[in-house]
Amino acid sequence: MEIYQLKTFQMVAEEGHLTRAAKRLYISQPAVSAHIKMLEEELGVSLFFRTQKGMVLTHDGRQLKEKADKILAIAGDMMGYAAKQRSSLAGLLKIGINSDPEHLRIPELFSTMKARYPNLRLHLLQSMTGEVLNKLEEGELDAGFIYGENTSEKIFTIEVQRFKMVIAGPIAWKERLQDTDIKGLSEFPWILTPTDCPFHTITSQLFRKYGLQPSEAALVDEESIIMSMIRGGVGLSLVLEKDALQPECTNHVAIWDKEDLAMQLSFACLDVRRDDPKIQAVLDALDHIWSTTSP
Repeated sequence: MEIYQLKTFQMVAEEGHLTRAAKRLYISQPAVSAHIKMLEEELGVSLFFRTQKGMVLTHDGRQLKEKADKILAIAGDMMGYAAKQRSSLAGLLKIGINSDPEHLRIPELFSTMKARYPNLRLHLLQSMTGEVLNKLEEGELDAGFIYGENTSEKIFTIEVQRFKMVIAGPIAWKERLQDTDIKGLSEFPWILTPTDCPFHTITSQLFRKYGLQPSEAALVDEESIIMSMIRGGVGLSLVLEKDALQPECTNHVAIWDKEDLAMQLSFACLDVRRDDPKIQAVLDALDHIWSTTSP
């Protein structure tokens, strides 16, 4: 049973006519008939007598109309309360972003938040995952996006999405990469990230599993710089597959993906603030964005 079915039932009962009810509901007359039919089938009773003059409530229909009115009144109160809560949320929310805005769907987050909570402003601060976690604990951020697993009891996280990871290298090394194994990979020069970066953690775990250690050619803490250095022939690095498949990389980057590697993207805040209405507002918006438009 759906709220829209009850609204249709209520409108038909008040109008006594399918066509007039359809006009008030801004839907087609066949849709109104379908709503009533589905409701009658689910309830197992007839709600209306169909007459030449219109729709007349049956005895069961009159009894159930009273209950439907109460349910819709409660639903209306809930919607009113939610609207009041949305309008009452105001102020500034500082959010750390650890990747490019398009990847994190920040434009969609802004538009959703503006529509739902017009008085709540978002301030974005570019930060690496480790910085986001530190700034959360220091109170410099209200929330933020992070990669990898959370190990701090002070931090609450909710997974947003998982992304495939690949090992990328200069296109000139394509044939060598296609023919090599993990041991061979460890002998290539590597562009590594700092130890507090989840990319470093996954890379270390991969080689540690085989008792190997990658050869460090450079240490970099910015995704865009890593991709630039790969294209420039400096070395291999673990990257998000979507970054390696960007148009500007197609003819400059070779991919090695013989291991099943993935990176978790999460939204984080201090555990003591997980029930903060502002944080909950962002979490609801993210759930809507990623559940309805995930690739």
